[in-house]
Amino acid sequence: MNLIAKTELKDEVLTLFFVGEINSTTASDAEKESFEVIDKQTFKTLILDFEQVSYVSSAGLRVILKIKQKCDDVHIYNATLSVYEVLSMTGFTSIIDVHKALNRVDVTNCEVIGSGYFSTVYRLDRDTIVKAYKHDMPIEEVERELSMAKQAFVLGIPTAISFDVVKVGDKLGVRFELLDSVLLRDLYKDHMENFDEYNKKYAALLKKINTAISDGKSLPSTKEIWLKKFEKIKPFLPEQDGEKLFGMLNGIEERNTFVHGDCHVKNIMIQDHELFLIDMDTLSHGHPIFELAALIAPYELFEETDPGNNEAFFKLSHDVCTRLYEETLNEYFQKDDPEIKGKIRLLGHMHMMWWTLTYNHENTKRFEHHKQQLLTMLSDFDDFNIGI
Repeated sequence: MNLIAKTELKDEVLTLFFVGEINSTTASDAEKESFEVIDKQTFKTLILDFEQVSYVSSAGLRVILKIKQKCDDVHIYNATLSVYEVLSMTGFTSIIDVHKALNRVDVTNCEVIGSGYFSTVYRLDRDTIVKAYKHDMPIEEVERELSMAKQAFVLGIPTAISFDVVKVGDKLGVRFELLDSVLLRDLYKDHMENFDEYNKKYAALLKKINTAISDGKSLPSTKEIWLKKFEKIKPFLPEQDGEKLFGMLNGIEERNTFVHGDCHVKNIMIQDHELFLIDMDTLSHGHPIFELAALIAPYELFEETDPGNNEAFFKLSHDVCTRLYEETLNEYFQKDDPEIKGKIRLLGHMHMMWWTLTYNHENTKRFEHHKQQLLTMLSDFDDFNIGI
């Protein structure tokens, strides 16, 4: 009897997909099939996928216990409600990480209200939206994002609070409640007469994020993230320039204030004149310069080698995106300071080099362009002090 329908080994994670009932009749087969796979594979994490398991008896529980005794890092995914209740009542949820089966959401014919490299946001109905991840995303990462969003919300940062993690096709998604909300991008697109009003709200949101204090423990350090970005591009820089850039980066003050990391107008919705963040997977703590340097990439820097990128990504013209970013900075700093903007742009070019190496390495034209821009601008500055 085949109790394991299939197996999957990816990134040192072994997944066993079980089917049917694991009871006194089938338990010995389930045990035999499990260990035949486990003993032949090299892995760090074992996932038992129970989406197609309808029942687990005490004999089945003993099989799970034997697997747990054999493997340190064991998780059960997609446990149906009845199976979860058995695991919970018998205390197994205290010794094994168990995830309930996720509700499925059908986005066929739903309006797409936002789309980026990592996810697409759909409106399910008047009250509800769902953010669907485009790539395979471990559920732990999704749950981590939700936890960070709730931490930010408690500290006064307006974030959309989720209902639950769901399945959208074969990918994960998160369902949010946002009544009668629209993307901030759509307001810029459809109501240019209110441009200054939106920019004031946008800059105020950025300031609110960048002055709110995190606990500094549950979030990663933005500075450490950017130092890792530097390490990736370092081999492509002349030694002296690399040393200077590292010194400037390393000299940026560590802070416990929030950095969103991707706070562009497609990740912000507006409801009753208030802005809400709908994407928190890049949240960290650090200096605001990292926030502003990450933002210049989608608004201005991609366009430098890919004309039309602003229109394709934001559905806004390059002129509008440039004005949006530049005037938001003016509002943020309450002045138009070329030196501050130059330092932010320099750091933005470093980010673009890293991004291209990581996600689009075959685009040597883009990489070389931002490398040359970085090297040219590097001689203009000795630090990343932007006065805040």
